[in-house]
Amino acid sequence: MKEKFKKLMSSELAILMILIILCILAAISTPVFATSRNIMSVLQRTATTGIVAIGMTFVIGTGGIDLSVGGQVTIIGIVSAMLFTNGVSMGVILLIMLIMGIAMGLLNGVLVTYLKIVPIMVTLAVQLITFGISLYITEGRQFLIKEDAFRFFGLGNILGISTPIWIFAIVAVIGWLLIKRFTLGRKILAVGSNAKGAWYAGVSVTKITIVAYVISGICAAISSVIMTSKLMSASASVGEGMEMDAIAAVVIGGTSMAGGNGYIVGTVAGALIITVITNWMTLADVNPYLRDVVKGLIIIVALLIDNIRRGKLRKNDMAG
Repeated sequence: MKEKFKKLMSSELAILMILIILCILAAISTPVFATSRNIMSVLQRTATTGIVAIGMTFVIGTGGIDLSVGGQVTIIGIVSAMLFTNGVSMGVILLIMLIMGIAMGLLNGVLVTYLKIVPIMVTLAVQLITFGISLYITEGRQFLIKEDAFRFFGLGNILGISTPIWIFAIVAVIGWLLIKRFTLGRKILAVGSNAKGAWYAGVSVTKITIVAYVISGICAAISSVIMTSKLMSASASVGEGMEMDAIAAVVIGGTSMAGGNGYIVGTVAGALIITVITNWMTLADVNPYLRDVVKGLIIIVALLIDNIRRGKLRKNDMAG
């Protein structure tokens, strides 16, 4: 019985159960939460962070981290707004946004693998560079987008469901398939579990690590498309804090910061948990400054659970 309980708590099912219980409690205490309009709003708000978190799952799965995703979302959005202003066609702009995401993911991956720089420092540096360039370009201003067709990605809907929700669902399914059904996913997790062992088994650790960062960059680009379309504008503050929300979603979802595993369903549920709590606190008229406090506490609890699950907190360790 004890082993079954431990197995349940280490599965994605446990995260989904927590999400469901949280939603029930929110609906009971704040009836407005359960309205269809609010539920759709929660799903729509989760889309941008959730997509970035899915990409982050692959990076953390290798044992790395990507702090630059917020900066990527920001600068990609700014460049797209500038291109719209200069009359470039929407199709070309979408392609450029995707290429920018791939390029920045490739840059992170190359710096981490070939130059052997610690991932947290590399991606922090890229974050500073992207935000710095964004501020330099915009000079604190907001760039407006007047291309009506672009509204579809952030403000449109298909069959009555918001387009960002559809995009989020598609990215989640692709992410789940990559992790669970494709060799690439198994190789990514093998690198995170034991890089040297993976190398001996014939896995190109360098190539796989770079691919993980590229996937993260692609997800940042997709998120930027949605965010920029939703706002129909771009500014230097759009992606601020997004990397922390993404990391929180991944950790809450059960993926270990040490690498070696990756749970897409858990990440999606983790992103939803963060949005549900934020939405609940807003509806309950809780001081907005407390949201980050609650989010931080959730991350600490999630990390503690991860340490317990991996057997890192033993009596001998804690007594030392």
